[in-house]
Amino acid sequence: NIEQVLRHKDYNEAEAQLKELLKSHSREPRIFFALAQTASLAAADATDEDVQAERLNRALANYRLAREAASPEADRALISRAHEAMGRIYAFMEKPAEAAKEFDEALKVGDVPGGAYKQALEGKSKLP
Repeated sequence: NIEQVLRHKDYNEAEAQLKELLKSHSREPRIFFALAQTASLAAADATDEDVQAERLNRALANYRLAREAASPEADRALISRAHEAMGRIYAFMEKPAEAAKEFDEALKVGDVPGGAYKQALEGKSKLP
């Protein structure tokens, strides 16, 4: 179970399991989303700034892939959450223009069940 692996902070194992799933489900947005979350969690635990930056960029890339693979009708919550997560990463990287753009995209999806509308509003309000 990938969630158990993540709880034990074994990010490499979680990533390996997710990449294995991608082999048979190459266009599954939830796998890309989970890969992005894994990279983001791994970045939070990184003490080396270069390692942290590499993991954050990997998270951004996987959130983009999740968004691109997602169905605009069926995956609105996932799209909302991906944009909001990218906004948080850009805010952390001190890129407020990019962060604002992602928060706006999350807000455009609307306040859908399971989405990140409120988090996007909050994130945008904290930008300089």
